[in-house]
Amino acid sequence: MCVLLILFYFMKTFQLPLPHLKTQMNNFAAQSPGSLSMRSERNYTSGLTDIRMSLDGEVFTSLITTPNTGWLGNQICGYASLMYFQKVHGMHAIMSDWQLNILAGVFQQEKFEIQPSTIKMPVQFSFNWEGIAEQVPEGAWFPKEDVLENIEEYKYNKFLDIGMSPNYLFLYKEVLEDIRGHLLFQPDLQALVDGWLADITQDNLSGKQILFIGVHCRRGEGMFAEHMMALSGATMVDHHYFDRAFDIYRSRYNNPTTEVIFLVVSDEPAWIKENLGKHEDVRFGIDFSQGIVKGNGSGFDLCLMAACNHSIHTYGTYGTWGSLLAGGDVIVPTGINAELNTEEDQIYKRAAMPGWVYLDVRDLDNIQEITYD
Repeated sequence: MCVLLILFYFMKTFQLPLPHLKTQMNNFAAQSPGSLSMRSERNYTSGLTDIRMSLDGEVFTSLITTPNTGWLGNQICGYASLMYFQKVHGMHAIMSDWQLNILAGVFQQEKFEIQPSTIKMPVQFSFNWEGIAEQVPEGAWFPKEDVLENIEEYKYNKFLDIGMSPNYLFLYKEVLEDIRGHLLFQPDLQALVDGWLADITQDNLSGKQILFIGVHCRRGEGMFAEHMMALSGATMVDHHYFDRAFDIYRSRYNNPTTEVIFLVVSDEPAWIKENLGKHEDVRFGIDFSQGIVKGNGSGFDLCLMAACNHSIHTYGTYGTWGSLLAGGDVIVPTGINAELNTEEDQIYKRAAMPGWVYLDVRDLDNIQEITYD
C-alpha cells in the first residue's frame, strides 16, 4: 500500500513577501518529484503489522530556525547564522514575530530576507525540530560536525534547529556583505548619527581628516560580570585594555593629514567617563544622545558604532555586531580567563577574522597583540 502526497501546502502557509514566495515556488518546480509514502509490513517477531511512513525524494526544502530568546545582539546572531544556511545551502529560514520585532525596532524590516512565518501542517501530521547544534563546555554553540560534513543530507525534508544561542561567525562571515545589506538602520537613527559625526567634523580645528573609532564597553552594573564568571570563568577588562587599544589606533592612523577620534558608548556611562575621560580624543555617545534619543539608546549606540571606520569592543554579541557592521579594523580582548578559552575566544579563533587584533590582558603591564587570521 502506498500513498502519494506532494507537499505544496507549505508554500501557502508562510507569511512571505511575494518575490520570495515566487522564488521558493520556482525552486520546488525545479526539484525532482517527491512523495510521502506509507508502507505496511508484517513483523513476525512481534506478530504486529508495522506501518512505516517515509519521505522519498526532495519533497520540500528543509526549514531551519532558532528558539533564541535573547535581545538585540543575540537576535542579530540568530538572523545571520540562519542566513548562512539559507544563502549557501538553500534552506528556508524561519524566525518568529517577536524575534524579528526586536530587530525591526532598530533596522528597516522591509530589507530583511527572513520574514515572520508559521508552519501549518495537515491535521493528520505533526513534526519535531531536529537539533543540529551542541554546546561546548565553555559555553559556545556550534553546529555538529557530522551535520556540516554531510550537509547535502540536510537540505531537504527536515525541520532543523540551530540551537538556543547561535553565533556561527565562522560560517556567516561568508555572507557578511549580504547581511550588512539587510541590516539598514531606521532613518531617524541614521540621521541622528550622521548629524553628530558631521558636527564633530565641523568643530575639528586641526584641518585633518578624521577617522572615527567606535568603542563599546559592556559593563552591566555587576550582572554581566556575574554571568561571565558563571559561564566562562571570565572577568571584565579595565582601563588598561582601552588605553592600549587607543594607542594602537593612534600609532596606525595619526599622521600629518589624519587623526583618530574615539566615540565611546556603554551600558554604564559613569564608568567610561571616570576611566576614559582623561583622553582628549575621546567623545561619549551619551553626551549627544541623552535627552534626544528615545528609549534606552541601544539603537543609537549600535548605529553609531556601525558608522565608524574602525572598532574596539569588549565582549557580548551587541559590541561584536557594532564592529561587524562597521567593517574596518577591530580590536577585542582575550585572556579574560587566565586559564581557559572563553565562549568568545572559541568563536573568534574558529572564525579567524581578517584585520582583527586580540589584546591578551592576562598581564596588564605587558598587554600583547595576537592575531588568528
